[in-house]
Amino acid sequence: MKKCLNCNIEIGGHTDTCPLCQNSLTGEATPDNWPRPLKLKAQAFLYKLQLFIVLAAIVVGLSLDFLLELNNGTHYSLIIAMWLIVFEFDLSRNIKRSFIIARTISVTVLHICILLLITGRYYGFFDLTAYLLVPILLGAVLIANTIFSLIDTTENALVYLLSTILVIVIVYSVMKAGRITTGLTWDICLMTSVVSLIGIIIFKGRKVSNEVRKRINF
Repeated sequence: MKKCLNCNIEIGGHTDTCPLCQNSLTGEATPDNWPRPLKLKAQAFLYKLQLFIVLAAIVVGLSLDFLLELNNGTHYSLIIAMWLIVFEFDLSRNIKRSFIIARTISVTVLHICILLLITGRYYGFFDLTAYLLVPILLGAVLIANTIFSLIDTTENALVYLLSTILVIVIVYSVMKAGRITTGLTWDICLMTSVVSLIGIIIFKGRKVSNEVRKRINF
């Protein structure tokens, strides 16, 4: 780090003068603690550019669909707009908040599952989505969050693992209560969630119960 001989302080980054007395600094420069303004401006420009492209695509799609009626009887622009709006929501949410990989994966996959169910209902492949794609995606998130919970020392991933297990159990219970055939994929997904819960309780112990108490304020 660079040092100001006058103020007797050390300063990181590539600054050449002391921010207090403006005297020249001595020593070796270190990597910047914060991104430089040019880098931030470039990132902001790229975000605005992709936002413009997405909004333009939505407007063009809606115009072709409803104004020119180029739709073959199906309003595809609504489905496209729905996917793009959710994409922008997730992107802006991840940019504005601190990046936690378990949260990003969990929320994104949950949104994808909902979008797939709506799209499948609209285009006629709902059963394929509900009985195959959704349980496979939830199972993949479950396994990923289990791994993150075991290696993450900050315990940020644990709450998303428990949330994923809760979602799987609730959906499976609702399907059974409604006498809806769950299928092999949902059975495997439920089995995996129970195994993950047992494993995380064994390896994390009290941290699991503490996390539950913290979330329900008990």
